[in-house]
Amino acid sequence: MEFSQILVFLALMTACLTLLVWIFCLLGYFLWPSLLVEIFQRWNMYRAGFTPKTIDVGDFQFCYMERGLPSDTNQTIVLIHGFAASKDAWCYMSHALPKTEHIIALDLPGHGKSTRKHDGDHTIPTQVAKLHQFVHAIGLHQRKFHLAGISMGGHIVGVYASRHPSNLSSVIMMCPAGIDAPHLSEFLEDVLHKGERNYLIPETTEDFLTMWKKVVHRYIPLPYFAARLFTEVRKPFNEFYKKVLLDITHPDHRFLLQNVLEDITVPALVLWGENDKIIHVSSVNVMKEKLKNSQVHILDRCGHALSLERPWKTAKLMMEFISSCN
Repeated sequence: MEFSQILVFLALMTACLTLLVWIFCLLGYFLWPSLLVEIFQRWNMYRAGFTPKTIDVGDFQFCYMERGLPSDTNQTIVLIHGFAASKDAWCYMSHALPKTEHIIALDLPGHGKSTRKHDGDHTIPTQVAKLHQFVHAIGLHQRKFHLAGISMGGHIVGVYASRHPSNLSSVIMMCPAGIDAPHLSEFLEDVLHKGERNYLIPETTEDFLTMWKKVVHRYIPLPYFAARLFTEVRKPFNEFYKKVLLDITHPDHRFLLQNVLEDITVPALVLWGENDKIIHVSSVNVMKEKLKNSQVHILDRCGHALSLERPWKTAKLMMEFISSCN
């Protein structure tokens, strides 16, 4: 076969493969949105160097991802996502974290691929207990680690630090819930005072796009087809998320973090976006007053999604703080 014929053959093969990929994507878009999202998340995970893992405790399965291994020369950092998110939310920021560190990101109960029980208890104390169960299940309690969480995850890790300080080298809370902020956020104004639908549990693609605009400060364009995919994947679990939201805002636990701030004895880092529309940044004033050993940084040009909007700055502040704890 002549060289020109080989080139034509390769060009035809490339065109056919491209056509097949487009056909698969179109079919997936309309018929199997969850499959396309799963492929995207797996690609993100492997690109960030993580390996997906599971561990069973009784009838409950924890799903998590791990990068690196614990050793005498590195540190373990455990990452806890926020409400209605999953461990995959950390993939983007993880590129800014040193490859030398041992990093674990967990799917909270009912989120991501961890066991989902619609009639379960998802109050903050119960989620803290589940996190402690996971820590023991994979042997993390055998050496101290750094624990970081965002939003609902920030609430959980803060309460965990107040109850299990012997396990921790430090705790990092990013725009955590659980604080009675002096000022209402735009989200609470919209839902409580204006009677708008809770866009944190989107029912339509338009709801998802609204949520996207609210959680970030500098708008990051999101194609409509991508918003539709994520909406379709989340929608079957909306009733579950509504139950979780009711549990974590229960009057007995809604401001649990604020009530235990003075019990946090390990070094603490508080990070907040200056333009957070979901949880008002004025919460930092409450935290600074009650935390004994803390650093506070407010990131400019940033909303609620610190790990997405300012991943490099967030990672830099985290690692500087972690280094100062050694």
